[in-house]
Amino acid sequence: MAFEEETAVTMADGQFVAIGELVEGDEVMALDIEKKKMVPAKVTALVPAKLEKVVSVRIAEELTCSEEQLFVMKDFSSKKAVDLRPGDIVLTEQMLEAAVKSVRAVERQAELTAIKTDKGTFVAEGIIVSE
Repeated sequence: MAFEEETAVTMADGQFVAIGELVEGDEVMALDIEKKKMVPAKVTALVPAKLEKVVSVRIAEELTCSEEQLFVMKDFSSKKAVDLRPGDIVLTEQMLEAAVKSVRAVERQAELTAIKTDKGTFVAEGIIVSE
């Protein structure tokens, strides 16, 4: 589960930083699924990945990620990027609903980075995702 290094992540202080610029110990915004609220979370690991196939998901912005990347749905469940369909509803960092506009598989080599946090979630391009 990973994103391209240019993908913007929301930091705990509200700034946006590219995944490629994060370091372990940084604090990002995350969803505490049990409490159903946004909280700061520590980045516990950054794992590089080279993949032959990625998925392009368009919600508000286009996100390029691994097929296995989990998106948090409106009912707080998670769904893999490869299983998303247009019209599926995901959660934004403001805890609002956003519809998936398109999903397409892309056959190309890509260098991605997976983020692990102490909450198991984080915000990528304004969308709540899970590890």
